[in-house]
Amino acid sequence: MPDLYAGAARRVINPPKGIRTFGFSSREGLVQAIESDLTATALVLSDGKTKVVIVATDTGWMDLEVMNGLRERVAETVGTIASHVMINLNHTHSSPAMPEWFPDEPDQVALQSRYQEALCGWIAEAAREADERKVPARIGAGRGECSIGVYRRETDPDGEIFLGEVPDHPTDPAVGVLRVDDVGGQPIATLFSYGCHPVTIGPRSMVASPDFPGAARTLVENAIGGLSLFLQGCGGNIMPRGGLSMETDCRDEKDRIGSTLGAEVVKAAAAIHTHRKRGERQRMGSLSRISVWPWEPVTGESCSGLGAANETVSLRFIDLPPLSEARAIRAECHQARDKVVSRGGEVWEFLVTTRFADWSDRLVEAIETGSASIDVVVQAIRINDIILAANSTEAFFETGMAIKAGSPFPHTLALGYTNGCVCYLPRAADMPPGGWDIHKRWYGVPDLLFQAYSLPTAIHPDSEQRVVERTLALIEGLR
Repeated sequence: MPDLYAGAARRVINPPKGIRTFGFSSREGLVQAIESDLTATALVLSDGKTKVVIVATDTGWMDLEVMNGLRERVAETVGTIASHVMINLNHTHSSPAMPEWFPDEPDQVALQSRYQEALCGWIAEAAREADERKVPARIGAGRGECSIGVYRRETDPDGEIFLGEVPDHPTDPAVGVLRVDDVGGQPIATLFSYGCHPVTIGPRSMVASPDFPGAARTLVENAIGGLSLFLQGCGGNIMPRGGLSMETDCRDEKDRIGSTLGAEVVKAAAAIHTHRKRGERQRMGSLSRISVWPWEPVTGESCSGLGAANETVSLRFIDLPPLSEARAIRAECHQARDKVVSRGGEVWEFLVTTRFADWSDRLVEAIETGSASIDVVVQAIRINDIILAANSTEAFFETGMAIKAGSPFPHTLALGYTNGCVCYLPRAADMPPGGWDIHKRWYGVPDLLFQAYSLPTAIHPDSEQRVVERTLALIEGLR
């Protein structure tokens, strides 16, 4: 059994002022300040033969093809293969937009392109430095529970779903915690995962921010040491309790939510011992009858398994409308956008109507070209008896729980928003009872608004089950 080696490094990835943010069509301004540093943190693990890279970034969204290229670049930088590189997006809605996200004005697209190019370079640099810092290491896993998240699919008296809060609805409170230490027990990195939308920095705040994951990381690093990596879980239908912050200065709520999560991580990480264990019970010489369990050093090799695998899964769309109908929709969407431009409408009106115009173009294109599916990447990384299982969607908390329940490994972290983010992934049970309607604007249910991702139509209701099945197959292959 070989030894484990680990190294971690970080780069600050702050954007330039004046760039548009990824989240909130209702945000009418551009970035005016940096609330706190956005970062990309890389952890490299190796057993001397196999090498994996885990990167956590304060990024809201990245295109799948761009991410595929970035994973290739990182792999080449550290001497591994792309399937062994995992890049998780924390999905903060106060991070810069990318040029592929929205058909923006030329100056904005140029600014976003320059930022994305710099971001990819920073991530590759962090991975290179982490690789150079590798030392003999050990890893341990723990688990906490946190209730900062609340189910957000509320139902009105007419049975319509909207984005709200359902405080008594079940959620997944699990906080997955991994501790990577050197052989003396000194921390190299603490990884933690929780599924929840980072939107405590709301649409009236014109700042770039890592949102609550940044505050949680700071607390963890101050208490434990080393670097910490927040890995966004399956939070597609989970909001922070209290919902969107509507103040212009949202730091108080961000810090409270982040500290609540970070404190749970500290509690779990402090209970993980990588360098020593309890020995055999002994009797202490004393007037009283006292038994003790002395600490003993952990010895032997530290890596029983290191590997990774990924797969591209094609998810089919539901039936597309006739071409004539799609062209009529396109004409309607473009007319709506042109009216807003001609009368000088509000910024949010321009953003919304431009998104629908772009969607209508892709709808017509899909019918004309016969495009009937979208690709999603699923990935699994094994480290000893630990699995990181990820996919490139906004997966729901129930999907994460299904993956963890089906994994044969004792410690499984289920992640969404990884290696790209192509769409929401509602389960069949989450789809509308009467079927998804291309003519209905699902504004109140963001996870049914497939136009927000410019998908021509909804993905088939069996999509989530296919992602779960293929993920579990990858995990089984690593066993």
